[in-house]
Amino acid sequence: MPDQEKNNTKRGNNFGFMFFHFALRAVGLRHVRRMAAVVCCYYLIFDWAAVKRTMPYVRRVMSNAGFFKRLAFIYRIFVNQAWMLLDRVAFNVGLISFEHTSTGYDIFVELAERHPVGVILLGAHFGNWQLAVEGLKGLDCRVNIVMSPETNPAVKNHLKINSAAGNIAYIFTDGPDHGCVEIASALCSGEVVCLMGDRAYGADTIEVEFLGETAHFPYSAWVIAAKTQSAVFSFFICKRKEHGYHVWSDYPVYPKLERKQMVAETIKPLVSQYVRSLEKMIREYPEQCFIFSDVWKR
Repeated sequence: MPDQEKNNTKRGNNFGFMFFHFALRAVGLRHVRRMAAVVCCYYLIFDWAAVKRTMPYVRRVMSNAGFFKRLAFIYRIFVNQAWMLLDRVAFNVGLISFEHTSTGYDIFVELAERHPVGVILLGAHFGNWQLAVEGLKGLDCRVNIVMSPETNPAVKNHLKINSAAGNIAYIFTDGPDHGCVEIASALCSGEVVCLMGDRAYGADTIEVEFLGETAHFPYSAWVIAAKTQSAVFSFFICKRKEHGYHVWSDYPVYPKLERKQMVAETIKPLVSQYVRSLEKMIREYPEQCFIFSDVWKR
């Protein structure tokens, strides 16, 4: 944990955030994106811990590519992630607004706002999921974001992570039950719970096929939904053009657990369906996937 906190501090500090905030106001988003692309060169060359965490995903997406092509692809992933963080900051300070289109999102809004049933919005470390949180602030219902506590003070303060405001609240996964009791309580109250379906946070996982190999994905979201009679939506937001995003949501599923069936028999097809949706987005936008963990390794 100390090493992790040290790396977090290295990758984000007050001076860096203050500089980019000033630059956004002084020269605009387009020029700051160019600066960020240069900074990403530094991380590609000197931050091999970040490169190594990205490599398991890149090896599966670019299975026939050589080392330097994979390295170039990792650089593009770093740049895309930096640009999306800048998009969020620019949006938060009112410097820019983004065009957005959606597929299936209206169904989620209808269910979340007008029906007394809990809703799980199951995202992934794909696209600008952080900007998606800003859109959820407009919902006429309480929205709970499930995440690990941010340990970097600079990131926490400048990106307003972990800060409850308006209809947004946070459920943290650092407790002994990984936040499951709070999640179930929110769902029973008819609230929305947003969490990542591609990261276990120490919870149990199930084996499914992902990018051609067996991977391990958490399944607790579907179990909790079944026990609270809640709906589960797969949810992704991808960048389609410089100032435009597309929000994609699958049809809702209502998991049910039969007493005579094993959990794996009931839940695994639903996890596989979610993973197939994620793969579909990755095929279209491979450089917008930020799964910086080896989900293929238990």
